[in-house]
Amino acid sequence: MRNLRAVHAFVEKHRRRRQSNKVLHGHPSPVHWLAKDLSMPDVLRARKLANREIRKRVNLYVGTPYCLPTEPDRCGFCLFPSEIYTDHHQLDEYLGYLKREGDLFRNHFEGAELASIYFGGGTSNLYKADQYSRLMDIVRGVFEIPPHIEVTLEGIPQTFSHDKLLGMKQSGMTRISMGVQQLDDELIKASGRKQRADQVFRTLESCEALGLPASVDLIFGWPNQTIAQLAHDLKTVAATGVTHITHYELNVAGRTDFSRNRRGELPSTEQNLEMYRVGKAVLEECGYTQVTPYDFERRDSGLASSYLYEELFRKPFQSDEEGPIGFDAWGWGYAGISFFFGTTQSPGWAFMNQVRIDEYFRCIREGRYPVMRGFHYTPADLRLHLLFQELQGMAIDRTAYRHLFGLDVVDEHRVVWTAFEELGWVSIASDKVTVHGDGVFYLPLLQNALAYDRNEQMRRKPTPVSITVPTSPSPALVAGPARV
Repeated sequence: MRNLRAVHAFVEKHRRRRQSNKVLHGHPSPVHWLAKDLSMPDVLRARKLANREIRKRVNLYVGTPYCLPTEPDRCGFCLFPSEIYTDHHQLDEYLGYLKREGDLFRNHFEGAELASIYFGGGTSNLYKADQYSRLMDIVRGVFEIPPHIEVTLEGIPQTFSHDKLLGMKQSGMTRISMGVQQLDDELIKASGRKQRADQVFRTLESCEALGLPASVDLIFGWPNQTIAQLAHDLKTVAATGVTHITHYELNVAGRTDFSRNRRGELPSTEQNLEMYRVGKAVLEECGYTQVTPYDFERRDSGLASSYLYEELFRKPFQSDEEGPIGFDAWGWGYAGISFFFGTTQSPGWAFMNQVRIDEYFRCIREGRYPVMRGFHYTPADLRLHLLFQELQGMAIDRTAYRHLFGLDVVDEHRVVWTAFEELGWVSIASDKVTVHGDGVFYLPLLQNALAYDRNEQMRRKPTPVSITVPTSPSPALVAGPARV
């Protein structure tokens, strides 16, 4: 944006509108992922060439397509692709196709080192207890799994059981993430879920008995939710001793039931801001530390976990005593989202798999990579993507950014940072930019302001699709050891 006045006008125009977090896709929005008919062998060769210049590890996401049917559809609010679950034959069939997709990629990941594994969905705890070993064996068919790697499985309360959790642990899974959304038995009915609070507590008790760290997701801004209900539920969950609570604002968009039919029952953005403030205060009083706008952790438990998948997703370039490390993300399975970061010459790709199960199956039957479309980063887009992800940690390391890109992040976006500093939402220091106060709640607004000019450019003229595969290694994004 041209000047401070333009940024302040942008903020004033949008601050009362509903927000949508950018945790999964970063920059740009998938509406700009327009490249079809990707040559995946070329994309994968480019990744391998980048690996010669910077060590690469893989943050692995394995998706399951199916969700229990609800009325309203998709729990009333979910924007992620999913298919309706009817019986276990679907899961048996899907696992066969998942293995076949792995076979397509195996040679390209030969020797690749896994950093973390996350089983998501859909609903990844629909499988029978004895199927989790099969799921892990499918992963072992492509990767060697390090002995102490963090392996997370995400699911919903009513489809966990002690036997399933035992099967998960015996298969090699080490952490459970439970999408509770609402603890209140009446409020959860708006989603059509047949879920009860006692199922949540029973699952957490089983996790503790089995030595499995657990995290709980809760949503605020729910239809007819009050601040008193919010505070009560947070205190109740905190009292269980769970080590990680994700507390995030309801995304209201698209053709969901909440968006089309329940807007009159939803809190305003100003009310959601107050819910955020109260939720943060309650969790901090209960001994939790805020690590992202949405994530709160307590490290004083014997079942503490590193939450490595989430950390590496928001910090895909780091370093150790041997030098820089890049963490690519591969989304394996139906609707998987992947990020392969490259070099200064070829900054890499984001791409997504097919979001209709019949298309996913058809691609694999035909021996084709099940990729639907993607986005080829320009250097500016890659900088914005990494900036978006790093901001999830509520601070930007100016030295690390300069080391990665040869640019100062404040100089690059000075007018935006200055405007948000005037609002009291960020602080600019010589070594970092910190987001604080209400600025944490308004992080999506800050991200939109930072990317405004580039988004307008793409709306006017979509980025041309091309694949640059160097014949030899080119300078990597990271030139040498640094603490990133």
